[in-house]
Amino acid sequence: MATLSYADNCDKTRDGYDDVFCTNKVYLSADTDLNKNYQLLRKYLNETQQKILKKSQLAWIRYRDVECSEDLKSVANIQCRLSMTQERNNWLQERLRECEAGACKTTRLSE
Repeated sequence: MATLSYADNCDKTRDGYDDVFCTNKVYLSADTDLNKNYQLLRKYLNETQQKILKKSQLAWIRYRDVECSEDLKSVANIQCRLSMTQERNNWLQERLRECEAGACKTTRLSE
């Protein structure tokens, strides 16, 4: 139980395990946002655009997995995944803003 309370204090991590735990918490939150934004964007797209977005998203996932393929329990791996997920989240939010404004650009969905 004491270990959990230390790990939950991400301002004062004790070791690498705590660092991984804390970074992973932020990554999981970013990944949840990514999935939410992806689903929100899909609602604005027609069937063809949805297919383009899905292909782009799957390609991005493969790219992320290759770029961040270090030991899955290392801080560097989780930090890489976090950074790339945050960047992709920003990209999805930009596409979402465009579509909410009535200016969806199909060509941007394949980036």
